[in-house]
Amino acid sequence: MKTIKKWQEPFYAIGGFGPNFLYQVVLTYLLYYYRPAQARVEAGALIFVPAAAYALGMFIARALDGLVDLPIASWTDNMRSRWGRRRPMMLIGLIPTVICFILLWYPPLTGTSIGPDGHWGNAVYVAVVSSLYFFFQTFIIVPYLAALSEIVPDETSRVRVASWQTFFNTGAYVLTFVVAPLLFAKFGIRGTALLLLPSFLTFIGPLLVIKEGPTNIDSATSKVEERVPMWTSIKMTLTNKTFLIYISSVATFYFGLQFFLGGIAFMAADMLGISDAQLGLMNGAAFAPVPIMLIIFNILSRKKGAKFAFRVSLLVFAVAMLIYPLGWQQLNLPVPPIVVGIIAGLIGSFSIAAFFTIPYAFPAPIAAVEAAKTGKNRAGMFFAVQGVVNQFVGSLAGSVLALLLAWKLGVVIIGPVVAVLMVVAFFLFKPYPLGQPSAPKPVKE
Repeated sequence: MKTIKKWQEPFYAIGGFGPNFLYQVVLTYLLYYYRPAQARVEAGALIFVPAAAYALGMFIARALDGLVDLPIASWTDNMRSRWGRRRPMMLIGLIPTVICFILLWYPPLTGTSIGPDGHWGNAVYVAVVSSLYFFFQTFIIVPYLAALSEIVPDETSRVRVASWQTFFNTGAYVLTFVVAPLLFAKFGIRGTALLLLPSFLTFIGPLLVIKEGPTNIDSATSKVEERVPMWTSIKMTLTNKTFLIYISSVATFYFGLQFFLGGIAFMAADMLGISDAQLGLMNGAAFAPVPIMLIIFNILSRKKGAKFAFRVSLLVFAVAMLIYPLGWQQLNLPVPPIVVGIIAGLIGSFSIAAFFTIPYAFPAPIAAVEAAKTGKNRAGMFFAVQGVVNQFVGSLAGSVLALLLAWKLGVVIIGPVVAVLMVVAFFLFKPYPLGQPSAPKPVKE
């Protein structure tokens, strides 16, 4: 596979924008469409599925999504074709993903005949279609991410590409949580979802800049590549000491991040006592500086190494989490709670930029080092295992949060709990051997 030039890096990075954006739309608003809020029901919206049926269906779909990540990763790592190993799978998954996304918004049973609480037939439908959607989405994302270790030659460049990816994904989050709700009033939820569908065209970017030839010989090592069976690949991944150090730290910080994201609305309402509109302002303070923080993170990674930059981001986020409880209404401090939240958000924005970058930037060099040693390119499996771990950790964080919120003071200690997790992740990442500053380029005479 040919390496890409610096000017091509944004074209590769923007590829994840459309798929990730629509993926987030599904996760955020599909339930809102099938099981509307009471105010929408009173205004005439239909309930398509019983709540329990929807929860069961989506649990099955997400569980299957996690299971298929590993065989698809093994498939793309071992693919041998005249067109390469990554692009064919991306093309296979593209059209079915688009079709399934459209079908998600057209339940088969509609009208008053479905009953006041919905119909289990629609639940079966959404479970099947969403499973297919997540399945084909994996065909796109896993080889797309895995290609990073092959098309970008050094770690500094990978961090720069990952920063571009973070920039575009931040835009996806803003569109999901700010722009999409504004469109609901005019186009409805289904109409808005279909209106956003052309964002998938951003995936043309990586399809154009990723240049693959026949996959028989690894261009980086000049070794004939051997196929690695899936279970062997999983075993090799889980026994890679560098990856284990990385994934233990990432799992810890990701648990804390999901714990915080799930609890922020409760912190705003029950601890800070602010409205939903003020919550949007507070979140805006955290997201608005992210583009600038990406530049700072990139510079820090280049000067001090990605390892140093990531560990700094963990400590900064811990500080931000300890600030939130200072806005607790019962403390009766002279500073308005919303101001405390904004300050915490501004401080945490650096870490947000880092956290969005890390999952893209770090598995690639681990895979590249292993490929150079063994001649076996298994980048897809590294990204897939990371995805499975993050899905499990995210689900666990939600369950623990629900238990904590049953306690009266649980909402107040969300921030301190997350801060402790960030510090633990900081120390877990200390032995990580990669992520050092790049050597300066030789000066031409």
